[in-house]
Amino acid sequence: MSNDSCLQAYLELGEDLPLSLINIETQKHSPMFTSKHLFDLFYPGKSEAYFISWRAHRQFNLWQDDIFSMSGDEFQYHWPMIAGALVEGSSPN
Repeated sequence: MSNDSCLQAYLELGEDLPLSLINIETQKHSPMFTSKHLFDLFYPGKSEAYFISWRAHRQFNLWQDDIFSMSGDEFQYHWPMIAGALVEGSSPN
């Protein structure tokens, strides 16, 4: 993914969000959303300090704000499932 592909995909979707993104959003308050297991799946080998920082960011920030202020790489790091759903949702069927 290029650095701006998530933002571009989000802007192109407008209000027509893909079902996968809506499903992720409804699960945001689930313990799995900020779990160590999820972090280890996406970032094997990263330290406990990285996990704590990642988890805190996901608990106290909104991806809808971050998408405008972060580089694509930063956004993908903090919101990997959201980034995937955005790019998937913007792909032609």
